Amino acid sequence: MKYILSAIFIVTFYIQTAAQGCVAVRQMGGINAMFPSSSYNLSKGDMQVGTNYRYFHSWRHFVGTEEQKQRQNTGGGIGLDGIDHGNAVNIYSHAVDLNFSYALTNRIQLNVTLPYVHNERSQVLRQTLPVKDTFRYSVFAKGLADIRIGASYWVIDPAKAHSGNIMIGIGLKLPTGSHSETDLVPQSNGTKRIGIMDQAIQPGDGGLGFSVELQGFKKIYKSIYGFANGYYLFSPKESNGTFKSAPSPGLAGYNVYACPDQYFARAGFMAAVGKAKNLTLSLAARWEGIPAYDAFGGQVAYRRPGYVVAIEPGISYQKGQHTLSLFVPFNFVRNRIQSAADIASQNLQNSAVPTPPKLVHVQGDAAFADYSISFGYTYRFVKNKKHS
Repeated sequence: MKYILSAIFIVTFYIQTAAQGCVAVRQMGGINAMFPSSSYNLSKGDMQVGTNYRYFHSWRHFVGTEEQKQRQNTGGGIGLDGIDHGNAVNIYSHAVDLNFSYALTNRIQLNVTLPYVHNERSQVLRQTLPVKDTFRYSVFAKGLADIRIGASYWVIDPAKAHSGNIMIGIGLKLPTGSHSETDLVPQSNGTKRIGIMDQAIQPGDGGLGFSVELQGFKKIYKSIYGFANGYYLFSPKESNGTFKSAPSPGLAGYNVYACPDQYFARAGFMAAVGKAKNLTLSLAARWEGIPAYDAFGGQVAYRRPGYVVAIEPGISYQKGQHTLSLFVPFNFVRNRIQSAADIASQNLQNSAVPTPPKLVHVQGDAAFADYSISFGYTYRFVKNKKHS
């Protein structure tokens, strides 16, 4: 029973998202963004520490749910169809979290996550000087990301709820990560200049956010359990002051990077297997993204909103106070929705002519990953050995 309940909360608490590419979903997972290998039976005074590594490579571009396959074609340049081929943006993201959880009581836990990211953005440059050439180059942004702190509370005393329970929580996302990292960027005339990195690879978004979270589990049959969790990150700050580009006429403000809201939902099943029941397999569906408009605060800023839906297999192994876990969500739905900037530009263009023969539709694209990889390790420090 101990391993089953511990494994439930490796999976249930595992809601760490990884940015999905140009849709800048930050590497955070609500108020309990760690792998509490035995978090369900953490007793007062117990502490758990852990680390988690995440990786993804985004390279497939979508407008809405329609993939822009021409951007993957090799050769580059403008084709006879008038389309710019072979100019896909590739993002490679590596993130490492240090996670700490402390049991203030048997039902209240305090949590801190210290994240570090190393992001690369690769893109095509069409050079005109000193000679005409097309080549791919990379820029980087790395460093401390946005620290998360939070508190969570079990609705039912864990000592009395072995077949099901619910946890609620609140948290803060601190603006500790840089949102204005720069790198040396090649230019079409053969020179290089220092430039602000794209929003998708910045370590932070520049805003103070607060989150609400709900998660729980229910025994279904023997060692099979169902679980669900989700959170919403509110970011009241409209923008962080970092300029994407010069403003277009009539669209001032939409050229400054936003501090966007973020959401995540996940549900699935898991079962402990093996003679010792310390190996756990899980399968879940997950939905994550950023909305076009925030719940609070101003809306005049730039973001690439969208979402992904994934199927996520997972495995965890617990031995004593040690836990190892691996989760690999595979995205099967990718949707880059219209942003506030898209809609503002669309309305401006359609209002320029009293009776346009054809209404203009404006919708940007974004690159998405096929999958992400997350590997974690945790260790639990037990104050009272009889609870271990």
